[in-house]
Amino acid sequence: MFHWSLIVSLLGLLTAALGAYCGWFLFPNIVDKKVEESVIIADGSEQYKRFVQLPQPLTFKVYIFNVTNAHKIQQGAIPIVEEIGPYVYRQYRRKKVKHFSRDGSKISYVQDQHFEFDEEASAPYTQSDHIVVLNMHMNAFLQVFEREITDIFQGFANRLNHRLNRTPGVRVLKRLMERIRGKRKSVLTIAENDPGLSLLLVHLNANLKAVFNDPKSMFLATTVREFLFDGVRFCINTNGIAKAICNQIKEGGSKTIRELSDGSLAFSFFNHKNGTGNEVYEVHTGKGDAQRVLEIQKLDDSHNLQVWLNGSEGETSMCNQINGTDASSYPPFRKRGDSMYIFSADICRSVQLFYQSDIQYQGIPGFRYSIGENFINDIGPEHDNECFCVDKLANVIKRKNGCLYAGALDLTTCLGK
Repeated sequence: MFHWSLIVSLLGLLTAALGAYCGWFLFPNIVDKKVEESVIIADGSEQYKRFVQLPQPLTFKVYIFNVTNAHKIQQGAIPIVEEIGPYVYRQYRRKKVKHFSRDGSKISYVQDQHFEFDEEASAPYTQSDHIVVLNMHMNAFLQVFEREITDIFQGFANRLNHRLNRTPGVRVLKRLMERIRGKRKSVLTIAENDPGLSLLLVHLNANLKAVFNDPKSMFLATTVREFLFDGVRFCINTNGIAKAICNQIKEGGSKTIRELSDGSLAFSFFNHKNGTGNEVYEVHTGKGDAQRVLEIQKLDDSHNLQVWLNGSEGETSMCNQINGTDASSYPPFRKRGDSMYIFSADICRSVQLFYQSDIQYQGIPGFRYSIGENFINDIGPEHDNECFCVDKLANVIKRKNGCLYAGALDLTTCLGK
């Protein structure tokens, strides 16, 4: 009797040990292995199909600050803005694969994306809503004009040299260029006591009216559709210096400005995002290390950006480093409390996401992440990220070191060529 009791006890212990082994080690390892196999991007696999085309669209929401007292602002009043939105768009993404690396650990592609307005999710807002906003393209040009006036005038002089040499205005132009060499000054300051230069500015102002459709203020009345995607037209049927200004704007290569079939230009925030992008991404397929799947390895054949400031010795700054995925998917095996990175081509930088809380989505457990204060609030030498302070904006409220105040980021070098 004792003999059989001992055998039963031993069998019970073995069963318990086997159950513990299976529950704590074998089954989790099997599950992890299956997860790894399911996320690795291999030609012809189910994950490859999901990688090429997301099975569902992403939700893209836009909020707009509508200016309600534009005329009073021109008279010195404090701006009053009203936040309207969201204007909701469905973003469809499809990747055009170029090739795999020889060992299968990398894959290169260009991103194709398309936006469709979601009327139901946006209601009561529509794309036909009328808004008053800052005239972005005009004010951006004037910013560049103020800061880079020597280069701009030199460009005009080169383009119209044969014409200007036949007019008295060229002598005024040369005087202006001589006056602004060395320490930069405001154009108005330079012309204040010089009638000849003042006349030139009057002439330029008349041409700017032709370029920007005779604006009455720094603000623009338009529709949501035009402002975001279709484009606000300008440089319509220009001639002479006005046409030269338009050519200068076009050659600036801003992503938000495009040339239309009739030769005019159009500004919009997101039209350049519709269609196939120009950037070539190289990402990790997860082969050999599933936790690196979709991690960006190169962008346009470079491991780093050349957008933000680098170190004094030319070393790559943290601002120009490319980290994380493109935010369409993430590596598996995330742990509570971990942070991670995504890379946003829209703002030309990597963004760190921090664990916030546990969540449930339709019964599926998950983690919620959010951006930290180091996104656009904590920027400057005291936060060891002054490389974001490119100091390209003239006549704006900023700190003495060139950094903008909390909540703003200078994207001048990002939205150029």
